[in-house]
Amino acid sequence: MKYNIVTLQLLAAAAAISNSGGVCAFTTSTTTRHPAISSSTAQNGVRKGSVIASGGFGKTTAGSGMSKGKKGMKKKSRKAPSYELKSGTKIQDVLNPDIFADPNTIETIKTQIRNGEICVIRNAFIPEFASAMYEELDDTDAWSKNEDYFNDGYGFKHNNVYSKSDFSPLFLQANEMFETEETKEFMSELTGRDCSGESVGAPSYYEVGDHSLPHTDHVGQRSVAYIWHLSKTWKAEYGGGLYWAPEPLANAYLHASFNTLVLFSVTPFSSHFVTSVSPKSKGNKRLAYNGWWHSSWVPKPTDPIEEMLASPEQRLTLTHAQIQSINDMLDDPWAPRIQPPERHEAVVDLRRNIMEELYPEAKYSPVVLN
Repeated sequence: MKYNIVTLQLLAAAAAISNSGGVCAFTTSTTTRHPAISSSTAQNGVRKGSVIASGGFGKTTAGSGMSKGKKGMKKKSRKAPSYELKSGTKIQDVLNPDIFADPNTIETIKTQIRNGEICVIRNAFIPEFASAMYEELDDTDAWSKNEDYFNDGYGFKHNNVYSKSDFSPLFLQANEMFETEETKEFMSELTGRDCSGESVGAPSYYEVGDHSLPHTDHVGQRSVAYIWHLSKTWKAEYGGGLYWAPEPLANAYLHASFNTLVLFSVTPFSSHFVTSVSPKSKGNKRLAYNGWWHSSWVPKPTDPIEEMLASPEQRLTLTHAQIQSINDMLDDPWAPRIQPPERHEAVVDLRRNIMEELYPEAKYSPVVLN
């Protein structure tokens, strides 16, 4: 096995941590209650709006990346939420303190995500919040079936709630929490990516036959992806596994579970997919709340682009929209020119490095008989 699962075991006042590359996973348990919860293809190989990168939220744009499907159920009256997030709650208030208060664990998470690996955090949120979100997901009847298939081979089929008018109060409160400036600053520091743009998220439900074919999420200004798994009594044989393609087969499956937060940096190399849900899963639901934090930076000719993107590591953090902006300022005759001409040529060279590093040529070519 390429990696060791990182396990955080809390004994009175000590934590033992072990880790190495690949997928990182953190596990703990707690009954801590927190006051934040109260009862009650374009030019140069870059495709604009690339479908195969979209991540199953439909025909995405550089904005929210959400699309609407067909409503499959009649809405029923909502019951009062069992818990409420107070206004102004940030993600730090509801993350499991037994994990996120440990400096060594934070450093491990930072290293894994900056290395382009997927990070899996078990029991990530405090129990009351996770249980309340599960109840809301399990109870809602506002699901829309989203299904589409495209000529580049990408396709998806799953249920979502995308319209804010169909969100329960707790879903709206969760969205607000993911969107706070304090949350975005925390995630920027944790991941090394710019998360200062908008945050979007929505409930998802995979039933029998649902799936999402290989994609990267590298669309628009998406910077960091999150999947908060909230499935109970789920077994690997039910399918619906998140498959992290950069890993060898033996390590690549991340099966649905309860209160598990998955984080990864969105790049052209963050390939993943969700396997088809098996008929064996009947009576069980693969539930999650997932979305992205976005970057707010749009490159301009006056920006010191050559300095900001001097290293391969810096270039790897470019969003799809930022790459396209650089292409446009170089290729669009109506776009403002980079001045002086020496700078323009330097950015042309930089663009060449971007394309070679982020969109390399295939390592194979088909054998064709003449």
